[in-house]
Amino acid sequence: MSTKRKYIESHWGVFVLKGIVSLVAGFYMMFTSRQDVDFLIQVVGWVMLALAVIEVANVVYRKRRSHNLAFPLALGIVEMIMSVALLYTVRPDLSLSQLLPIRLTMLAVYVLAASIITIVMGFKSFDNLTDRFMWVVNGMLGCILGFVLFTSGNISDLAHIMLFGTYLLVNGLTDLFYGIHSKDELGELHAEKAAKHLTKKTKGAKK
Repeated sequence: MSTKRKYIESHWGVFVLKGIVSLVAGFYMMFTSRQDVDFLIQVVGWVMLALAVIEVANVVYRKRRSHNLAFPLALGIVEMIMSVALLYTVRPDLSLSQLLPIRLTMLAVYVLAASIITIVMGFKSFDNLTDRFMWVVNGMLGCILGFVLFTSGNISDLAHIMLFGTYLLVNGLTDLFYGIHSKDELGELHAEKAAKHLTKKTKGAKK
């Protein structure tokens, strides 16, 4: 398969974990009764930190197998930077409310960039048409949400957070479904290899 050593060859558990984290966070942001936008921004920061930690574990996993580390490492670094930027005030003379527009813009840029990368990855990395379709559609939906986040300065700050929650839901579902599908495909691959090995042993015994 042409997917060898690409990011999608990461352990299926990486996608399942990221999917669960994104889904839980997305549901919370969309349906929580809490109206404190500054608090919800902090939640986003912790979510980004959790995703970054998962990517660090992914880097360790891929390093042990001599796989390409560039993309998961870059993704982990970006998510870590986003987390730090959202959780900590860069300029102490600015209040959280003054920093909020900057942080919301950062979220919009992150969603747009991540979604464009997802589309490219969908076209470049997948042989399976179902997987390719799933990731490309995910990226397209993310681009739409990112564009809305970037251009809708007239909607409320809470609506921005809810839109980001929608992005997390879409991304989480894609990660979760792909992780489960990847696990199933891995099981089928192992069964196929075992069957071929058994056939060879049987032929060798007959000779």
